[in-house]
Amino acid sequence: MIGKMKIVVTESQDFSEQALVLLSEIGTVILLDVQDENSLQDCLKDADILFVRLRFHISVKIIDSAPQLKYILTATTGLDHIDVDYFESNGGKVISLKGEYDFLSSIPSTAEHTWGLILSLMRNVTRAFDDVKNGFWRRDLFKGNNLKGKKIGLLGLGRVGSQVANYAEVFGMEIGFYDHENIKKANCKSFDNPKEMFSWADIISIHIPLKVENIHFVNGELLDQIKSNAFLINTSRGAVVDELYLCQLIEKKTIKGYASDVLENEIISKNNLENEKLIMLAKENYNVILTPHIAGATYESMEMTEEFVVRKLFKMINRN
Repeated sequence: MIGKMKIVVTESQDFSEQALVLLSEIGTVILLDVQDENSLQDCLKDADILFVRLRFHISVKIIDSAPQLKYILTATTGLDHIDVDYFESNGGKVISLKGEYDFLSSIPSTAEHTWGLILSLMRNVTRAFDDVKNGFWRRDLFKGNNLKGKKIGLLGLGRVGSQVANYAEVFGMEIGFYDHENIKKANCKSFDNPKEMFSWADIISIHIPLKVENIHFVNGELLDQIKSNAFLINTSRGAVVDELYLCQLIEKKTIKGYASDVLENEIISKNNLENEKLIMLAKENYNVILTPHIAGATYESMEMTEEFVVRKLFKMINRN
């Protein structure tokens, strides 16, 4: 194993204790909870390893401020918060959860949050609660819909999509899916193209990764297939949906509701979101629910994934 290194952990609150113990075996661990990029850059000048969550976009500028940086660790499957190609073209290595299907099958947090959003949207939970906080008790304004017997369409039937499907069975729903891979799943209806699924479903839940070919995969052509009494859920990445076109449908009320844990510009614009159209629509009492990318943010899941990524680092260092 290589000599002692400087290891910087951003967003260190509630960071896995076991992961910290392991990291301390190979170097000096610096725990940060800074909010701005300048403070982060100051700490990275002589850092060898950086462990990040989702607060920062690890851009070319930040990477250039850390000439000794050898590894960037992130306990995520998506990597749009890191300029991976630039870092790795300069000899660095990003270590993440991408492709770790066997391990990730034990992590339920994103699927659970998906169902929290579905239930909140269909039962008007957030709007009803806001009304109660304003001093009202108006039951008839917030009637919802049952899940039993409804059709749920899953865009992507990978790890999270499959978990969502398993929960849908318990609710007594019809399950359909579209996936570009030839996947078969018992008790699920497979669609040959996404348009058919979008026009069939009462609830559509998005579970595709953010790759170049998936940017705005859910475009106007697909969104126009959604029934006027249907709901759309996104716990994938914001950029897989054409949010501007979606906002037009929400304003016209040609879609019944939208719930999302992600926004296309969340990493770049996180401190200046007042002009985000979806947030404005939520404020204007359209049936929109937004959460700040918390689907994977449970104490249990974060502890497990952070330790897993550190152990993955150890395997790589020992190989070298």
